[in-house]
Amino acid sequence: MIPVTDLTTNPQILKKIRLAIDEVVKSNSYILSQQLEKFESEFGEFIGSKFICGVGSGTDSLTLSLKALGIGVGDKVLTVSFTSPFTIIAILEAGAIPVFCDIDPNGWTIDVAEASRKMDLKVKAIMPVHIYGNPCDMKKVLDFAKDAKIKVVEDACQANGAMIEEKLVGTFGDAGAFSFYPTKNLGAFGDGGAVTTNNKSVFAAVKILRHGGQTKRFWHVSAYPHSRLDEIQAAILRVKLSVLSDENTMREKIAARYRDKLSALKLRFQKIIPKAKSANHLFVIATKERDRLKKYLKQHGVGSDIHYPYPTYRQPAFKEFADERLDVTEEIQAKILSLPIYPSLKETDQDEVISQVKNFFVGKK
Repeated sequence: MIPVTDLTTNPQILKKIRLAIDEVVKSNSYILSQQLEKFESEFGEFIGSKFICGVGSGTDSLTLSLKALGIGVGDKVLTVSFTSPFTIIAILEAGAIPVFCDIDPNGWTIDVAEASRKMDLKVKAIMPVHIYGNPCDMKKVLDFAKDAKIKVVEDACQANGAMIEEKLVGTFGDAGAFSFYPTKNLGAFGDGGAVTTNNKSVFAAVKILRHGGQTKRFWHVSAYPHSRLDEIQAAILRVKLSVLSDENTMREKIAARYRDKLSALKLRFQKIIPKAKSANHLFVIATKERDRLKKYLKQHGVGSDIHYPYPTYRQPAFKEFADERLDVTEEIQAKILSLPIYPSLKETDQDEVISQVKNFFVGKK
């Protein structure tokens, strides 16, 4: 079976990771120490952000970004349902209220016109999601946010390395949130995340919050469950960061090949805005035949998945915040299917995926 993703680590990279872990073990320092500081510096240089704060997960990076910006109880945050439910969980963890907006039918990211329609005096922030690594139209988002006088927190958890006009996502808003969950383009060997910002006061607030509200040892100015990126994960991420650009290039080639070879079929691709580049975290097609195609591919040795099978706003945990049906979200979510994509995907295996997708559609005629 050709998997949707493969977390097997390149032997040369794995050797470097083992050495990095050994270095941490020898240091007898496992929390908020040199490896984290070095990773934050290196990741900041890569992303192009003045301040980086490593935290425990991508969800926490979103929550802490909101809290550091003063978003809390009673405040509303504009976002999408077409995302991982953890985007919405992060808003709720901050004490805020999610406002579900529909998506653009081409790029599958937040429809800014829809967000504008749902604007009211309680809205304090907008959280665009760079879904599957595909950049939102940040010019539209930033122009809207400026006019509305609200904050911007980018959910870049799937978009490590995505860019618009040579500027990497996660650096456009007041804060950016990244995930280092193992399946991500830059994945740890466990959980992890980071907040990016060019605002010194936001950075300072996140640093205090991630350490349980401490400003000095055993002195807490606020109460928050700690969320820290540990030294071992930071050391692993430093090694993997060194090959991220190369691996993203491999993903880009795989995605381009899918688009080229499958372009004649009755399916849709996620469109990328002009002068932008996707991180290609996932390669997702849309077809009315999604469920039958998924079953067919499995029968023929090809893995696939649905990211995500259930509209978030209709799930029990979040449906109290749903005020109306999201037509585009419903349409796209019923059709999406993720095909295999990862840096080590062999061309012969991709050829097999392409062949089986073609066989399915040709066989229907």
